[in-house]
Amino acid sequence: MSVSRRLLVLCLIVLPLFAAERPTPPPVNPLLTNHSKWFDPPHVYDLQTDPRLMKYRPAGLNYRVFSAVGFDLANTIAIIGPEPKKEIVIIDTLGDTDSVDRVIEAMRHDGYFPPGPLPIRAIIYTHNHIDHIGGVWSYLKAAEPRLPCPTETHSGKDAPLDADASDCIALIGQEEIVSGVNNTATIIGTMINNRSAYMYGSYLPPDWVINDGIGPRVNRGTAAWRMPSRTFENSMHLIAAGVKMNLIYVPSETNDELAVFIPDSENGGSGNAGLLQSAEVLQGPSFPNLYSLRGTSYRNPATWFRSVDTLRKYDSWCMVPSHGTPLCGAENVQTLLQNFRDAVQFTHDQSVRWMNKGYTMQQLPELIRMPDYLIEDLSTIQTAKTDTDPKDYLRAFYGSVPQAVRELYFGYLGWFQADPVGLAPIPPRDEATRMVALMGGHDKVLSEAQSVFDKGDFQWSAELTSILVRRDPSDIQARELKAQAFEKLAAPVTNPNWRNWYITAARELRGLTPHSAIAGGLTSPGIVDALPYGLWVNQWTLRLKAEQTIADKIDTTLGLWFSDTSEGYVLHIRRGICELDQQVDEATVRKCANAIALTKAEESALVYADNPGAKIGYIPTLAGLLDSGKVPVLNGNKAGVLSFFGRFDPAPETVPSLAGR
Repeated sequence: MSVSRRLLVLCLIVLPLFAAERPTPPPVNPLLTNHSKWFDPPHVYDLQTDPRLMKYRPAGLNYRVFSAVGFDLANTIAIIGPEPKKEIVIIDTLGDTDSVDRVIEAMRHDGYFPPGPLPIRAIIYTHNHIDHIGGVWSYLKAAEPRLPCPTETHSGKDAPLDADASDCIALIGQEEIVSGVNNTATIIGTMINNRSAYMYGSYLPPDWVINDGIGPRVNRGTAAWRMPSRTFENSMHLIAAGVKMNLIYVPSETNDELAVFIPDSENGGSGNAGLLQSAEVLQGPSFPNLYSLRGTSYRNPATWFRSVDTLRKYDSWCMVPSHGTPLCGAENVQTLLQNFRDAVQFTHDQSVRWMNKGYTMQQLPELIRMPDYLIEDLSTIQTAKTDTDPKDYLRAFYGSVPQAVRELYFGYLGWFQADPVGLAPIPPRDEATRMVALMGGHDKVLSEAQSVFDKGDFQWSAELTSILVRRDPSDIQARELKAQAFEKLAAPVTNPNWRNWYITAARELRGLTPHSAIAGGLTSPGIVDALPYGLWVNQWTLRLKAEQTIADKIDTTLGLWFSDTSEGYVLHIRRGICELDQQVDEATVRKCANAIALTKAEESALVYADNPGAKIGYIPTLAGLLDSGKVPVLNGNKAGVLSFFGRFDPAPETVPSLAGR
C-alpha cells in the first residue's frame, strides 16, 4: 500500500473520532435564499391560462405549452398538439425516473395529461446532461403500448422528420449527443460524479442545501437513457403531434445543444413570431457556467455567445428555458438575450485582451469584473414576484466570472503560464514539507493560521492550513481550522456551487463525508446500458492496470462477438496499453487468445454488475455467465477470459479525498 493510501485510510479511521457536527446549518447569503422563490413550491406553468403569460400568446395557435419547474434541477416541457388527438411532445426528461413520475402525476391532477397511456409522439433531448435525459424511461413507460422508434440509419442528416407518419415515439437529439453521454458514462464520469456531489451538496444534510443555482437540487433517483432514433447536424424541420417546429443546433454549454422554435404561421397563427425553447443556451437564472466546478470539457465562450445571436434572430413572443420560468414578451426576450450574450462576450474578449498583455490565469480574476450595467439593465423586464428575477440571469448563482476567466486561459493557452519554474515543480507534499520548515515549523504555521482566522482573514487561514494538510493529511488541528475557515468563506457567497463545495469540504476534513463510491448518477447502468456496444468495450482500455501489465510483460488478446448484431471487437493488451480493434469479423474474433460471444442480455448483466452498488461484482457475474453457457467461449478457456478482465480496475469502492490532501 502506498504512503498516500495509508494516510487516507488513517484519516478515514481517525478523523470521525474528532468530528464535530454543526447543530444548525451554516449562515447563508439572503440573496441566495431569495433566489429559491421561482421554483419553491414546484409549479407547472400553463402558457394558456396563466395571466402573467397568456396575454402574450397570439390568437389562433393550435397547440398548448406547459413547463414543469422545480421538480428537479432542470425543467421538463410538454407541447400538446391540436384536437382531436392532443398528442404530446416532451422536451427534456429531467434527471431521474422518480422526478418524471411526480411531473406526470401533477400534470394529470391538473387535467393537462389524460388518464391511461400518454399519447407521446416525440421526445426531444436538448443536450446530453443527465438532468435532461435521465428520466426518459418514465415517459416511455407511461406511453406504453406505444414504443420508441428504432434508430434510423441516416441519423445525423438534416432531412426533415414527420414523426406522425409512424406509430412509434421518435427520440431526437443533435448528432454529438451520444459522444457527450459516453464521455460521462464510461470515460470521466466516475470523478465527475464525486465532484458533482460536492458542487450540488449531495453529501450535505438536506436542510443545509439552499438550492443548486439553476434549480432546487439534484434528485438522487434512478437514471436511465434511451438512444435517439434520429439525430441531425445543423437543423431539422420536425412534425410531431401535429405541431410543426424547427430544431436548431446551438453549441454552447455543450457541443450537442439544440433549441426548438415553433413558428406561429405553421401552427394556426399568423405572422413571423413563434415560441422559443432556448435549452441551456441561456443556462438558467445565473451567469453561465462557462466552466463548471464539477469538471467539464472546454466550453468556448465565443461559440456560446454566437449561439445566443442565433436565437436573437427569431421573433419570439415567449421563451421557455430548460432552467428558470418562462419569459414572455418579444421585447423582454430580446433584452435578456442581448445582455446575456454581451456578458459572455465581455468575459471572453477581456480575458483574451489581458492574456495578450501577458497576464496569467491567477491574475485574470482580479482584472475582469462583470459590468454593473449589464445586470441593472435587466430591471426593465417586468415579471411577477414569484417568477425568476431577470437580474439573476447575470448574477453568480451558478457560474461566475472568476472561474470562467481561468478556464478561458486554459482553453487558449493550456496549463503552462510561461514561467519555467512550473515545468518540473517539486511534488506537492515535498513542497509543503519544505515550506513548513522554511516558515518555522508546524506550530508556527498553525499559530499564524489561527491568528489570521481570528482577524477575519479566512482565505489566508485556509491557504496556510492547506500547506499543513498537504504535508500531513492526518494533521487533525490543521484540518479542523481549515474546516472552520471554509465555513466562514461559505457564509457570504451567492453561488450555491461555491457554498456547497466549501461546506462539503469542511465536513470531509472532519471525517463526515461518505467515502463510498457513488452508485449511479452519470455512470448509472441504465445510461451505460443504452450506449452502443463499441463504447462499452472501449471503456475497458481506460481502466488497464498498466503498472502490472508492464511489469508482467503482458501481450494477449480477447475477442468479443455480439451475435445479435454481428459486431466484433478485439482488445489487445500490449504491455502498458490496451488497443481496441473495432468492426472485425467473427473469424478474427475467434483467432484471439481468448474469445467469447454474447448478446444484449449478457452485456446488460455485465453492465449492471460493473457498478459500485452491485450485489455481485463484474468478475463473479462473468464467471457465472461462462459457467451457464450463456456466454460461450469461442477460443481459449474460462480461466483465460477471467484473467484478461482481471487486468483492469474494478468499479471503484471508494472515492478520493478532494479537500484533505
